[in-house]
Amino acid sequence: MKLMNDFFENKLNECNIKRYLPRNSSLANYLPFVFSNNFVFISGQLPITTNGIESPGKIKKKIRLSEYRKVMEITTSNLLWNLNDCIKDSKKKIINVKCCSIKGYFNCDQEFDDHSSLLNFTSDYIIKVLGINGKHSRVAIGVSSLPKNSPVEIEGIFSISYINQNEN
Repeated sequence: MKLMNDFFENKLNECNIKRYLPRNSSLANYLPFVFSNNFVFISGQLPITTNGIESPGKIKKKIRLSEYRKVMEITTSNLLWNLNDCIKDSKKKIINVKCCSIKGYFNCDQEFDDHSSLLNFTSDYIIKVLGINGKHSRVAIGVSSLPKNSPVEIEGIFSISYINQNEN
């Protein structure tokens, strides 16, 4: 029996969350997501599109935060579409999704100190899609470098509720 776990994809489309990559794959020896014990662990996502990393390099204090909105949008989109792929791959009927935690890593110059404001873009996107179930814990961390010279990397943990196929 083919399950119709397309509610999340429908919600992403309804919220105009663009998919920047076809089905995401990992850049090395790890999985894009792991579903275990009702939790989905999404590996760190970069602002990568079919054209490569959006705005590579350091986040600088002298540049307005709004200039990084597109980078955060792409990264968060990649996170949410990976979650969608996990939901669609599930052999169980998914009935609820909740964001538990996100972690944002920022490749920034030493003077940059507004990490939490940048991560607000991601928090707002997640809440836009999941509503009250989008409220989460989080941490924002400045680092000296990231893979592929990315300006940001975001990982997430989501909880999933489902009905077993044998239940009604």
